Amino acid sequence: MRFTTILLSSAALLISSASSATLEKRCSLKREPMTIEDGLPIANIKVGTPPQNFPVVFDTSNSLTWIPSVDCHTRECRQQAHLYNPADSSTAVNLHRPKVSIKYDEGVCIDARLYTECISVAGLQVCNQMFGSAYSVKGLGSENYLGSLGLGGFNADGSTNYLNNSASQLTKRQFANGAGYAQNAYQSSYGVGSQQFGMVVTNPSGFYQKRNNDKSDAEFIFGGIDHNVYKGDIAYFNLPTCDYGDTPYWKTEIKCVKLGDKIDIKLAPKSLASFSTGSNYILAPTKQADLLHEAIDAEYDEVDNRYVMECCDDLDEKYPTFKLDFEDYRVSLPPKLYIKKDSNGQCYSLINRNTDDETSWILGGAFLNSFYHIYDSSNNRVGLAIPKKGCEAKIHKLHK
Repeated sequence: MRFTTILLSSAALLISSASSATLEKRCSLKREPMTIEDGLPIANIKVGTPPQNFPVVFDTSNSLTWIPSVDCHTRECRQQAHLYNPADSSTAVNLHRPKVSIKYDEGVCIDARLYTECISVAGLQVCNQMFGSAYSVKGLGSENYLGSLGLGGFNADGSTNYLNNSASQLTKRQFANGAGYAQNAYQSSYGVGSQQFGMVVTNPSGFYQKRNNDKSDAEFIFGGIDHNVYKGDIAYFNLPTCDYGDTPYWKTEIKCVKLGDKIDIKLAPKSLASFSTGSNYILAPTKQADLLHEAIDAEYDEVDNRYVMECCDDLDEKYPTFKLDFEDYRVSLPPKLYIKKDSNGQCYSLINRNTDDETSWILGGAFLNSFYHIYDSSNNRVGLAIPKKGCEAKIHKLHK
């Protein structure tokens, strides 16, 4: 009897130790509440000393973090509550480089000067972080946010292309780490063991509405994977190892797309899809986007630059499921996830035109916001999982 008691006690101790280890690992994760505005994930970052809050897009498609400065006088900047002034920060260092220009779309762009600063996200501070102090912003943001935390678009070694001159040409005070925020934060706080971050929606309503409150819709999770926020398995999509353009982050190979039994488009070899939180649309090559919408009698509105179609009470009954096939998985989106109705009662598609490049797709908020999406630098892959509260989208393993 005594021997049995010892075994039970040992088992209880092992279970307790395992639970403690799991809890400790989960507590080591850094978290930041987010809101979703027009399909984009918005959260606060702190910049400078003393720190100042800036609500920005957490963008997996671009490596440069930037915020609006006091030198910016465009309408987009004038409507912001806070503008960055390097003179007010003891840790600001002007790198005195040529301006950086980023063009997001036709007529949508920023111009910025490069600085280094202390930047903090979810309580995790990185100093000497290179970022852009924007003095011109056109076509971006809203009164609730303006700026970007760059979480993607970097090189295979973690560096960015915004700092072109060698470090030896900088003074000691001008030292700048050319890597993005995530890469620097991993190295300073986690080493090489937990190089993952992710985002998960906690309140799926109101993705495409203007926000006038501080209610949290989602969460940014940094420094690992939170296994308590999803159910089932994580579907992993490997990053490309060649022919990926300027960066492999965060892209994967896409094979074909289809709208129910109405149209099935086999994509060209080495077609890539970018997982981009910087866009609220699913962007397809122009010809492919036209073919998809022709199959459901949608027309392209040249004024609003989107496809419009007939509305109905039951979208899922009238329109087909949108399916995307990757190397190992199929992701299916019902019509209510890719068709929305605007304030005037007009139905429009969240699948839109990208460029004429027939091998380039962008999967923005219309795709990503249904999932816990994980960006794994340690293993060069992106993961998608069904949130614990569930979602309308589906992930199926493809059997070859």
